[in-house]
Amino acid sequence: MSTMISPALEASRPERDARLGPVRVLHYMGTNFGMTGVETFILQLCAAQKRAGLVPSIVMDLTNRRDVQVIAADHGIAVHDLPTRNAHDDRLPRKLGTALLRARRIRALHQLLKGSDVLHVQAVGISCLDGFVAAAMSRARPVIVTHHGTLSWFAPQRDLLADVTFWIEKRLASQIVVPYAAAAAEMAAEGIAEHQTRIIPFCVDEQLFSGLASTPAPGELTLVTVARMVDGKGHIELLAALAKLSPRYPKIRAVFIGDGPIRRKIEAEIERLGLRSVVDCKGKIDHRDVPALMLGAHVVVLPSYETGEMFPLCLLEGMALGLPAIGTHWSGIPDIIEDGKTGILIAPRDENGLADAIERFLAEPGFYALARANAMARVQSRFTATLVAKTYSESYLAALKR
Repeated sequence: MSTMISPALEASRPERDARLGPVRVLHYMGTNFGMTGVETFILQLCAAQKRAGLVPSIVMDLTNRRDVQVIAADHGIAVHDLPTRNAHDDRLPRKLGTALLRARRIRALHQLLKGSDVLHVQAVGISCLDGFVAAAMSRARPVIVTHHGTLSWFAPQRDLLADVTFWIEKRLASQIVVPYAAAAAEMAAEGIAEHQTRIIPFCVDEQLFSGLASTPAPGELTLVTVARMVDGKGHIELLAALAKLSPRYPKIRAVFIGDGPIRRKIEAEIERLGLRSVVDCKGKIDHRDVPALMLGAHVVVLPSYETGEMFPLCLLEGMALGLPAIGTHWSGIPDIIEDGKTGILIAPRDENGLADAIERFLAEPGFYALARANAMARVQSRFTATLVAKTYSESYLAALKR
């Protein structure tokens, strides 16, 4: 199983034959859950690819995703909207309407692939059948697949269509990418050949997330959590930890960035625990405004146990700004945070462990300073969008040569 290339090799940028021009990459995401970390990853990767001389473009259903259009436009990246279900589809039996929609999407993707060299599928679970069919019709277009959800998370939704999709993916994809080793082991257990799998972590755009957060004064600590307000992200556990600590540390604060279906529940818990002066809920924020808010904090926290969690970008983004991180032994988080070096790992749902981790940063300024420096260094050496874009370029070029 191949992994991230070494820093020494990362310095050498693979070049495509100049006669063929820059590599044109079409990023396709077939599912729509609104704006999530997947869309953020695609945008940050595309920005880095554009800076590196590639020609990235994006195709997805843009419903409830205006941010993708706006941010991509800032970088000069083309975004294409997928066909969506129309009134005619709704008048038909559901399966027939879905089949017609799928046919329109395959036709649209097939047309877009005529102007692309590589199809980069961004798959949540086992998905994107339309993209695989369009790629098979295009024949010469290699396919790279990045998985944004573990197979174990997707297992309850797995059906015959998913199995067919995965069967096609195995045979069509030049390379299947996951962000950490345990996810790659799942792929191997499902029959993905070792040479077909590559571990490439998700990334943070170091040009957007630049600067260094300030060091907290004695007794002061501001925590920042950037996450959708959904069950399992750890907001409630963080509030419980803050309720334990705030009487002894009156200068502790927390900033919640994000919105979602359990926001009312979170706001009610803030009121119940008397934390209104401690916690500031910012709601949904344009991703380009997130760095400025993070720079006003001292530690990034994500006590997640969400079943769909994989490799949360917010931890990388905070660490890029010099914020030590607190996370859980969950999914790919231990591959981001080095426990005791760049931050602290705790057990999921452990309110007392979370309070202890926060208090350690308050009580041990030397540990805080060391974790702060290590966090920034770790991101710069492994997780920048520039490094990850170069690694993907290798995969594209190898697939094109084959």
